[in-house]
Amino acid sequence: MKHLTFALASLSLAGSALAQTTAMRVASYNLEWFGEGATAERIANINSVLSNLKPNVIGLMEVQSKAAVAQLFPAGGDWQVGIQDDPTEPQELAIAVRKPFKLVEWELVFTRPLFNPMFPNRRDVIRAIVEAPNGRQVPVYVLHLKSRSGGRMQTDLQREAAAGMLASFLYGLSGTEKDYIVMGDFNDSPDDRSVNILESGDLMCPAGAGTPQKVCINLAQDLYAKDYVTHGLERVFKGEDMTPIVTGASASNDNVRGKDYKFPDDVPVTQILFDQILVSPKLAKEVPGKMQIYAKADSIRGKGPRVKVTDQPDGTRLVEWLEKGTQASDHQPVYADFALGVPRPPTK
Repeated sequence: MKHLTFALASLSLAGSALAQTTAMRVASYNLEWFGEGATAERIANINSVLSNLKPNVIGLMEVQSKAAVAQLFPAGGDWQVGIQDDPTEPQELAIAVRKPFKLVEWELVFTRPLFNPMFPNRRDVIRAIVEAPNGRQVPVYVLHLKSRSGGRMQTDLQREAAAGMLASFLYGLSGTEKDYIVMGDFNDSPDDRSVNILESGDLMCPAGAGTPQKVCINLAQDLYAKDYVTHGLERVFKGEDMTPIVTGASASNDNVRGKDYKFPDDVPVTQILFDQILVSPKLAKEVPGKMQIYAKADSIRGKGPRVKVTDQPDGTRLVEWLEKGTQASDHQPVYADFALGVPRPPTK
């Protein structure tokens, strides 16, 4: 009888622990010049993606404003949105959190003008605190590093410096912040030096595989080695759901690293894995699987937007949407599922 009582008690405790574990799906999505007054077809395509994806938390890149985001996440609905809403920046970052999860607070991290070269056009990193229904709070960082426009080799330093700053910031909080998620469009792939710096915390870290992941575990690492991609699938789209693999994609990126070349003429494979989700080493234990890439037809079909960008003397950009487009984006959303345990005790 004692053994039966003990067994029943153990089952009861196990059931209680399972009940306190909360599933959370986190997604990252670059929406490619998503502006106010987007076409109905484009909004429908993005909503279809979101409906199928069902994220609890989503980081967004390349959105024009709060009004633009409201076309997808209306005020007063199930979503809380954090966005700077700077009228001079047409490619902002945002974070959206769906009830019953809560957006407790959010802020910009590197706000001083000194940091503008690393985070150009007021495209600063967002740091948000997301609370799960079981009370567990997780810091989430959303970033969009400098593009390769102007030359990959010529812009490497900006991405590497930005990654180093964020790695230093995370390391500085390591005594109190054991959980964190970093997601966004890196404009570099796993094994490029900028991403390796963020993973390792080593400013002298070289490019290439085998980087020690001391600051961040990259959930996209294995996908990169298998030629998965998150950008440019519309060039090979045939009207159906896709497996987002393009043979030779990783080798093509690796082979032109550190070289001057003309894109796309000098690149055998133009598709690439730019969008990634990284997590703290401790939080990685609560990720049942790896990052996944959504590549159903609703995320690729249609025609992309066209814009004309004019740099102003004061450093702002004047953007004219020549064509609003109907395609959801030229990027694929990426996502990862978490099984969050009960709140951790405070660090002493």
